[in-house]
Amino acid sequence: MNAAHSESMAVARGPLAIIAGGGDFPPALAEIAARQGQGLFVAALDGAADPARFGAIELTSYRLGQLGRLLDDLRRREIADLVLIGSLPRPSFGALRPEASTLKYLPHFARAFQGGDDHLLRGVVRFFEERGFRVHGPAEIAPELTVPMGALGRKAATPAQHELVARGFSMLSALAPFDVGQAAVLADHRIVAIEAAEGTDAMIRRVAELASSGRLKIAKGDGVLVKAPKEGQDLRVDMPAIGPDTLRNIAEAGLAGIALRAGRVLVGDRGKLGRLADQLGVFVEGVI
Repeated sequence: MNAAHSESMAVARGPLAIIAGGGDFPPALAEIAARQGQGLFVAALDGAADPARFGAIELTSYRLGQLGRLLDDLRRREIADLVLIGSLPRPSFGALRPEASTLKYLPHFARAFQGGDDHLLRGVVRFFEERGFRVHGPAEIAPELTVPMGALGRKAATPAQHELVARGFSMLSALAPFDVGQAAVLADHRIVAIEAAEGTDAMIRRVAELASSGRLKIAKGDGVLVKAPKEGQDLRVDMPAIGPDTLRNIAEAGLAGIALRAGRVLVGDRGKLGRLADQLGVFVEGVI
């Protein structure tokens, strides 16, 4: 048994359904759960998940308007445990195009859409729980997909960078009630960017453009990205994440590295990400 496998925790009591959006994390989670011997069914969200990436695991694709069909399929398979993972652009309520079996659920989702992303995601969790399903976070099934304490590569943050990191986390905590982004960039003893609706990678590119135009000065080894869940955020369905593109973007922007809340941010393959950090000369570090 390897170290990554021994860290996993199979918390589902029976077969597990992965409701999969886009990106690397849904197939990575499916691979780990299958390796644990977990019975699996993948509900791939049409237009987001790539069915080809799940290999031989049983899979069916669904449109968002086919919720009724999904529920029927889960019950027929006697599945009560769910994980919702992967990227999915927020749809408009009018774009759901519900089938007849889904129409009776529309009032619930009409209420869920009347708020920010946190409100919508909490509404999704509540919907499944009210119908007898147990919703698990990806870290419950595969904690090795999250950032551990300490550096993933050879490079770690300096004391000065740790001061910037602490300031960044303090600011993110203060902004939590306003339901804004989960990340910020700090340099030159100040906050230079806060993530908004554009997402983390677009924020980093914005910083790179400011630096390349001369409107922002970032000394070598100075700038850091911090990322953490908002206070009270439901990590079962809305865990922050970074990937290889985030590392490449911070290196291109001239930033020194990334600090993440240990155990509370998805990073995928830790070894692979640590090796990429070493190649790019940046740090990726989990902190309390």
